[in-house]
Amino acid sequence: MDNDNMTTGARPEASSSKKLTRILIGLTTLLVILIIVLGWLLYDRKQEAIKLAEVTSEKFELIRDFEDLSHEYELLRTDNDSMNAQLEARQEEIEKLIEELQRTRINNAATINQYRSELGTLRDVLKSYIVQVDSLNQANIMLRKENVEVRQQAARFETELRQEREIKEDLSARVELGSRLMVENLVAVPINRRGREISRIGRTEQVQVCFTLKRNAIADPGMRELYIRIKRPDQLVLATSANNIMMVDEGPLVYTASRQINYENIDIDACIYYDDDGSLIPGTYIVEVYTEGYLLGTTDFSLR
Repeated sequence: MDNDNMTTGARPEASSSKKLTRILIGLTTLLVILIIVLGWLLYDRKQEAIKLAEVTSEKFELIRDFEDLSHEYELLRTDNDSMNAQLEARQEEIEKLIEELQRTRINNAATINQYRSELGTLRDVLKSYIVQVDSLNQANIMLRKENVEVRQQAARFETELRQEREIKEDLSARVELGSRLMVENLVAVPINRRGREISRIGRTEQVQVCFTLKRNAIADPGMRELYIRIKRPDQLVLATSANNIMMVDEGPLVYTASRQINYENIDIDACIYYDDDGSLIPGTYIVEVYTEGYLLGTTDFSLR
């Protein structure tokens, strides 16, 4: 009789233990699921935050690019009122885009790409203005030449004293010409990223212009700035910046690239490079080398 009571009393205790075990297992499973869900949500939000940070960084980079472009437009201003009005209109357009960027909250790459497209278009327009400014400068050069011819004709009627003075000035000019530098072995070649000479536009990374700066015993030694001017088949002068303006004997000209060379009255081999920015077209290019306002030499190369 006592054994039966003990067996009956143990059954409810075992049943209660099993229920507690099932509840604990259920709670543990629910906690694991909750942890997984929370972990995924945190990861997803972290990725969104990273993307937003990247887009925001690109936004501020775009604003800097637009500001730099506006400065390049400002540097291109000339004495021509019509040209200045066009440049000012483009600058106002850039300012509006900058204000939009500063005001707008950008959260996707598509909007960034749209503004980058606007930036590219305005850069292309800037290149066309550089060509126009160069043409205006060429016209001014022609006018200056005509004025020089008029003055030369008037000088024929001056006094003997003036003629003697001109003779002295001519002798001085001859000495100056004799002290000018000269180049030889002038070669311009398009090269790929490995520095090998090529002729295809699609593989061109740089244009390499090399030459030998000749010894001149009466030239002054010291640092000299040398410029290259690469003219496309359509007469557009390649330029990496609107600031690339040099003064030559005839007036200001757009140049492509430059470098300083320490001239010590001996033969010096040197090269100047132009990095292709997508402006190359098929055809024959003319390359000119200048220093101190005068032309040292010319050469050419072709691309297909």
